[in-house]
Order: sequence, then C-alpha cells, then structure tokens
Amino acid sequence: MIEVVLLFILWAHLLVQLIIIAGILAEPKVVTKKTNFPFVSIFVPARNEEDNIEACLKSLLLLDYPSEQVEIIVGNDSSTDRTAEIIQSLSGQYPRIKLYNVVGKAGNARAKANVLAQLIGQCKGEIIFVTDADITVPESWIKNLLPFLLEPHIGIVSGTTLVDGKSFFEKMQGLEWLLANGNLLGLDGVGMKSTAVGNNMAFPKEAYLKTGGYEKMPFSVTEDFQLFKHIRKLGYKTYNLAHIDSLNISKAQPKLIKLLHQRKRWMIGARGLPWYWFPVFLISAFYVPALIVLMFINIKSAILIAALKFIFQTLFLLYLQNKFRRKTNWLYLLVFEPYYYIINTLMIIFYLLPVKMDWKGRKY
Repeated sequence: MIEVVLLFILWAHLLVQLIIIAGILAEPKVVTKKTNFPFVSIFVPARNEEDNIEACLKSLLLLDYPSEQVEIIVGNDSSTDRTAEIIQSLSGQYPRIKLYNVVGKAGNARAKANVLAQLIGQCKGEIIFVTDADITVPESWIKNLLPFLLEPHIGIVSGTTLVDGKSFFEKMQGLEWLLANGNLLGLDGVGMKSTAVGNNMAFPKEAYLKTGGYEKMPFSVTEDFQLFKHIRKLGYKTYNLAHIDSLNISKAQPKLIKLLHQRKRWMIGARGLPWYWFPVFLISAFYVPALIVLMFINIKSAILIAALKFIFQTLFLLYLQNKFRRKTNWLYLLVFEPYYYIINTLMIIFYLLPVKMDWKGRKY
C-alpha cells in the first residue's frame, strides 16, 4: 500500500511537468491593427535603491516609444540613502522622469502597495506599466505588452522576469527563476491562473480603479497577486507572456538569508491562491521524501522516475533558455537538481519558523 501511494505521488509529479510543458506551448498570440501610441505612465516604486535606480531609469529612457507619450514616475518610499538624490538629478535632465516622495498611508495600503496607490493619483496615463527599481527593461517592453492591453476587456498583462548574476549562487537563482516562471506560464496556459509579475506588469487605469484600489483591498505582502485577484474577480481577462521582447532582468539576491526572506514573502502570498493550486504544491513538496522512501522499497522504480524527472526538467529548461536567448551551461544544469531541493527544503523550514518576513527593511 505504501509503495502505491509513493508511486502515485511521483508519477503525478511527472504528469504535472508534462501539463506545464503543454501549457507553455499554447502561448497566447494577439494581433492588433491599432497603430497609435496612447499616453502611458510607468511606475517605479523605490526604497533604498541607490545601487540600482540609475540603471533602471536609463533602461526606461531607451524605450522604443514616443518620449512625449510616456511619463516615468518614481515613488520614493522613505529612502534613507541617495535614491531620491539620484532620481532628482535624472529628472533634471529628462523631464519625463518625475520624483514623487511617498508620505503617509492610503487606506489599507502599505509598503509597495501604498506607493502604487499614491502614484495612481499622480499619473496622466490611462494605461499603467509597473516595474521595480532593481530591474532593467528591454527597448521593446511597452510595444510588446501594449497590443494585449488594447484587446477588449483585458485587465492585466504580465511579461516574464529573470535574474542575472555571476557567482554560482546567482547562476542557480537564474535557473530557479527560469523554472518557476516556466511553471507559472505553463499552468497559466492550461487555465490555472495564478498571479501577475509585480516587476513586469501593465493594466488599464480604469480596471484598477474599479477594484477600489489598494487602499480598499486587504493588505498583502504580494501586492501583484492581490491586484491580479481583484481584477479577475471583476471578470477581466489576463495574460502572462513568455516573450523575449518583454523580458525584464532583475538582480539575484546576494545572500541566502535575503533569498529566504524573499521566498517567505512569496509563500505567504500563495496562501490566497485558488484551491486547485494546493495539490500541485503538495505533490511538489512530497516528491523528494517520496523518492527517498521508494529507494528502500523499489530502487528500480525510484531510479526510473528520478531519471525521467531530470530529463523532462532539463529539456524544459533548455527550451526556456532557447526561448529567452539565455546561455546554456551544462554543468549548472547538472547540479541544479540537488540545489533546487536543498533550497526548497530550507524555504519550507524558514517559512515555518516564527520569524517575521523582512523585506526592504520592513518586517511583516
């Protein structure tokens, strides 16, 4: 009986992988004949980002979009470093960059949600793009997401974000983000909607306002998921895209403890996902324990399943690397499997510990 249960968990995990692969192959393609360039507003929440904000803003200045039809509003969220000074200097050179110092709290909104809630009242655009201060965007970012937003009754559109880095730890995070985004995109493709990507998303201002705004939503540390959920409740359609032309790049977390706090934030936010996501999480969480136990009961079956899982996952990563034109390093692919399950185990332990999540110097 135990062997049957173990085999069910392991084969179910492989089935989920195949469903994800099928889903990402069903990537949405929308063709629009509109050729005008509507005025858009770009929001960049920033808190103590003196090392990143200049690169972010310079990438936004290079967007392939009429400069007179875009404004970039940076919400300085009580920074104690040189963030505001750097923004002010760039805004003096480029009038489309505007500094807004966030003061007080808008209703229920806190942290990044509070920044976005206040920036809505400052913007002129009817379409809002959102990214983070540690992100660089491609020149085609707006032009790639915009056609989807011009389709009828679209509430929110997300591109994909991956991380770059040079160290082994940063390279592993790059593969982890690649796999996580691939899973999100694949399950989205088969109808299992989950969230928007908070550092790479866009939405009509009208759809946002119909939700009541962040000031009226219950506070969540994952503000992107909260907005996504409320927009979908209103009946709007959403897209998550796997396009190279809307691929944003983020910096990897430099230290393990920062990575664990980041993942704890994500896991807290995941509590609000629809019920059908939890079997997927449970199957994934029990894969390694089930495989280890099966090794002592039926080692041939365990080796077969482990080999198939590694092959499916590696081929999936190679497909995604090719799709997003990322460089392939076979050594990293070979060691990614043990890294992935070590880091996931640490994530679960850290999530269960009675330690408050620390994000941008604030504890929740």
